[in-house]
Amino acid sequence: MHNPPLCRTINYHTSVPLSYTPVKYYRGVLYLRQCLPEHRQKAYTTRVSNLWQSLQKPVYALAPMENVTDTVFRRILIECGAPHVFFTEFTRVEQVAAYPRRGLPGRMRCQSSERPLIVQIWGTDPELYRRAAAIIVQLGYDGIDINMGCPVRRIRNKGSCSGLIINPALAAEIIAATREGARSQPSGTLPVSVKTRIGYDRPVTDEWIGFLLQQNIDLLTVHARTAFQESEGPVNHAAILRTVELRNQLAPQTLIFANGDIRSVAEGGGLCSRLGVDGVMIGRAIFSDPHLFSPLGENPRSYANQSPRQKIALMQRHIRLHQQTWNGSRNYEVMKRFYKIYLVGFDGAIELRDRLNRTYDYQSALTEIDEFSSQVRYY
Repeated sequence: MHNPPLCRTINYHTSVPLSYTPVKYYRGVLYLRQCLPEHRQKAYTTRVSNLWQSLQKPVYALAPMENVTDTVFRRILIECGAPHVFFTEFTRVEQVAAYPRRGLPGRMRCQSSERPLIVQIWGTDPELYRRAAAIIVQLGYDGIDINMGCPVRRIRNKGSCSGLIINPALAAEIIAATREGARSQPSGTLPVSVKTRIGYDRPVTDEWIGFLLQQNIDLLTVHARTAFQESEGPVNHAAILRTVELRNQLAPQTLIFANGDIRSVAEGGGLCSRLGVDGVMIGRAIFSDPHLFSPLGENPRSYANQSPRQKIALMQRHIRLHQQTWNGSRNYEVMKRFYKIYLVGFDGAIELRDRLNRTYDYQSALTEIDEFSSQVRYY
């Protein structure tokens, strides 16, 4: 049965209180800096207060993707060609707010080479957002991004992520709480951004995007589809054009990034020129080309020109680094989603990928690769 459009009854002109009652953190919030590794203490003292204003435009960012954009894959991409900005995987505000009592969430692990790095958080409790934002400031990251775009049904049905599109009052409260937390520490402030979509079950660009632009955010990334569309159907570039018009009218200081089916740096640059956005966020295209961002650096490379030996060697490094970094705290099965990146474009690639998808741990995968390599002459 078709559900009627939900957005027609939503009040996008709600007022929200802008202050929150402070709470005490575990052993006091100032305790946190003592927990930081050396490179994080350096980042803590040298961080640019507003990264987005300091970057040359257009900006190219890698989209946050669950079980994909972890510290391991970010380091692999630095080797291949890094974007201007990385985002973490989706991180629950409950996990961040529990630090240091429950340790640093694995999704927030990083090395200094991965900066600038934005922590993307999600949830529904404004107070936890405020606490999480304050902790992120103290830990020395470069920004905070609020996930209001993930279209996964079980998540949005609980009111999180894209579910906030139909709850603007809570969305505004969350943004206000995050901004307060990001500005509450003597160590400095961090920019607050939002990643969202053009609507829930239908486009409501003027209402929803216009509403967000009045919340005093530093960056708004817009995936040009509705939540119901998920990743299907054409992207709505007209909605991005309208977003830029609204930004120019309502919040000239807010940067706009376009997201959705952008396949290359060249295509992203064309969109920036044509749509008037300040940057693009590229996601799934990275699975077709780990060198996708290399044109941004001094050594642009084509993945299509990489030899089978080079592709397999990169995959082996990824496997070993994944094992070394997570050491059992992440399931090996996560690694299998990356094999399609490396095993393409040469004879035997599909066969090896099928064999690796039947492996059960890191060592069995490396053994399969060694056996395959011994049988293939050009390796």
